[in-house]
Amino acid sequence: MKIIADSGSTKTHWVLLFDNGQQQSFYSQGINPYFIEANAIHDIVISCFSELDVELVEAVFFYGAGCALSEKCDIVHQGLSSVFTMAKINTYSDLLASAHALFGRMPGVACILGTGSNVAVYNGSLFTSQIKSVGYLLGDEGSGSYIGKQLLQSFLRKEMPTVLSEKFSALFSIDLASVLNNVYKKPFPNRYLASFTSFAGEYHEHNFIQNIIRNSFRDFIRYQLNTLDFDKQTGLGFVGSIAFYFQDILKEELESEGYKPVLIIKEPIHNLVAFHK
Repeated sequence: MKIIADSGSTKTHWVLLFDNGQQQSFYSQGINPYFIEANAIHDIVISCFSELDVELVEAVFFYGAGCALSEKCDIVHQGLSSVFTMAKINTYSDLLASAHALFGRMPGVACILGTGSNVAVYNGSLFTSQIKSVGYLLGDEGSGSYIGKQLLQSFLRKEMPTVLSEKFSALFSIDLASVLNNVYKKPFPNRYLASFTSFAGEYHEHNFIQNIIRNSFRDFIRYQLNTLDFDKQTGLGFVGSIAFYFQDILKEELESEGYKPVLIIKEPIHNLVAFHK
């Protein structure tokens, strides 16, 4: 049997693929090597697969946020290999997961709009052009953490309309001290910022919210898509909850810039399982 995993910064979806083709899903918190060490990865995986005879697993295909650099892949590899001692461990970036899930072995432009964001031009095998992800502090335009940050800023600066700010305050019980603590001291600040996007989803019909989402997507296009060299008629594919839930606005902004969105999926895991079959 083998395991295919899709991990963002917020959650990991594991699929156990049996030799007869049957599948079983497991879930755990996100595994991002920028925020978590190998021993913690070990503990997460052991807890997730506590009832599985891990020595029966022959191969693990792990796609994860933060796995673009080899030294970060090594952290994940170390954590996984300490659990699946008999398996061949394969670690890949979440961007490659998007490319495999969206296009298989066909070319296209793979994009992620989830807790974080990223984009690359894919030739059906390799990335031929991609931006360097600089994370939630310096980039991640269009992502959940980016939109959440705009919402939080507008609330703290009293720019949010009263009808929305009252609902925002009641829902999240925000005070400046807790915000600063979550952003600058507690682990996973990107998850914290992205958590506010639930508010954007609930009140997405309000013009103020729509403008925040729209401007976030415009920044994604300007600072990520527009920096890559490819024909605008090349099909674009998107993976991630932000792209999925706000796809109407996303499509409008892409089409206004001459881009051609062809496929938007919330999660890549099922397509990844098919790819590895």
